[in-house]
Amino acid sequence: YLNQHGPHSIYGLLRQSDAVKKIILNFMQIVSLAGGLPLQWPENLEIMFASFATLSSAGSNLIIPDCELTTMKTADAFFMKQYFFAGIMPFLVFVVVLCWRLLYTCCKKSMSLTKKKLNDYTILSLVLMTFLAYPMLTRLTLSTLKCPWVGGQMWLMADLQEPCFQGRHMFHVLALTVPQLIIYVLGLPLISVIFITRNIPNLHHKRFYTRYGLLYLGYKDERAWWEGVVAIRKVAIVAISTFGTL
Repeated sequence: YLNQHGPHSIYGLLRQSDAVKKIILNFMQIVSLAGGLPLQWPENLEIMFASFATLSSAGSNLIIPDCELTTMKTADAFFMKQYFFAGIMPFLVFVVVLCWRLLYTCCKKSMSLTKKKLNDYTILSLVLMTFLAYPMLTRLTLSTLKCPWVGGQMWLMADLQEPCFQGRHMFHVLALTVPQLIIYVLGLPLISVIFITRNIPNLHHKRFYTRYGLLYLGYKDERAWWEGVVAIRKVAIVAISTFGTL
């Protein structure tokens, strides 16, 4: 292959390899989200869904604070988790930036890190973590709105003693759920689509590819925004699994 296509084929092979990895991640994310659909899945499939969710998402399978909240009421623990996951993206940004800055300070010579590479790897890590966390953030955001009708009134599915859209629940919907819907569920895909479509001439530049390639790998230049459609599919699956049983 190298003899036929020359030294630039290495770059092409790397792009193909990265595209395959992203396709596999997207596949596992969508399959794991399908496990939440209101269907009676066999036990083996449920194990597969859980495994895919752990491998492909920075999800609550890896971050489970429930054990630390056993002394709290169910509704209190649920809202506490909502606060925790609502702030997880700023926390991830802080951790990623801090880790790369520490690596640059301690190991810049051994790792041949320059300031340009530091910025490239920091942005790449942030894009990757956002990509992995998106399904989890969508599912947890919509879970606050999962309120079945029981006895002529809507109650929170996480705690059927907590009435929906009044009192404390209404406060959390306005303070957490609505901002998360705007910033995370709708905002992240919209921002990525706008950003990619405005930078189509830069898609094959090495630095831009290193930083944001995960958002458009495997797509033609004129369809570089297609990851936004994939995000809509993920939201649709989560919405069906959340509200399909109500």
